[in-house]
Amino acid sequence: MKNRILIILGLLLLIQKTQSQDIKIALGKTDFDNASVLLTNGKTLLGEVQDFKSPNTIEIVGNPFSFTMSATEELEKDLNLNRKQIKFRKSKDDQYQLIPADSIDTVHFFDDELNKNLEFRRLQIVRSINGKINETKRTIFLPVFKKDSINLYGYHLYSSGQYATTIFYLNNPKDNLAVAPNDMRFNEIFSARKKLIERIVSSYKFVSGNCPTFHNWLDKKFYSQTSEINRDDYKKLQKEIKKGKKSFKSKKEKLEFEREKWTEFYIKSFTPAIKQYKELCK
Repeated sequence: MKNRILIILGLLLLIQKTQSQDIKIALGKTDFDNASVLLTNGKTLLGEVQDFKSPNTIEIVGNPFSFTMSATEELEKDLNLNRKQIKFRKSKDDQYQLIPADSIDTVHFFDDELNKNLEFRRLQIVRSINGKINETKRTIFLPVFKKDSINLYGYHLYSSGQYATTIFYLNNPKDNLAVAPNDMRFNEIFSARKKLIERIVSSYKFVSGNCPTFHNWLDKKFYSQTSEINRDDYKKLQKEIKKGKKSFKSKKEKLEFEREKWTEFYIKSFTPAIKQYKELCK
């Protein structure tokens, strides 16, 4: 866990060091994709959506970040995750209509090139500050990484063409609230280790609700029973990804393979807590 903290701190210093450069975002296709849209009233729309399949990846070129916003807040805005409406039509022969984002719960669609189903859910973001959960005005669409008793959502961060890290959000499936345990501002960096530990624990407590036994485990055993990210394993995976990408032809397939491997790698750090939650909060 200590290594994970050091990696996060290094990345935060990297991406929030200056404000002099720009940001490069690889947006999704501008054409329409077959999709089903689940509305908050329980109704499902079947048809096509446009300008929604932005990839769950952002590329940093230099550094555009401010010192007043948190890293995740900046990324959410630049990834267009906080969109206010989407274009929807029943078929390609129909005129599209604009659907307000606040009337949408989830968007599902199938990516033909990757041969996989994709899902975005609209979530209200909360933030852990000094061990307490605070509401924000951020409501965004997040791609799902893993569904479980505690859901994992997020996106990937690249810097100068190289993978940097994956940003995770925790969510209880019973509601539409999500919290990013590693959400920090530049001015918090120097006290970051203490704050990050506090933030991770309080984030798990928030998404787990009223479960004293699990909260007690978080306070007393979380770090001793959560595996650290080993630098050797990190380097080993880098080599595996480099070799594995040779099996794919398209750039999109190579990128998706890389993202999937890093997602699997970091999900392991969430597994012990989620396992304990399922056992202690039945």
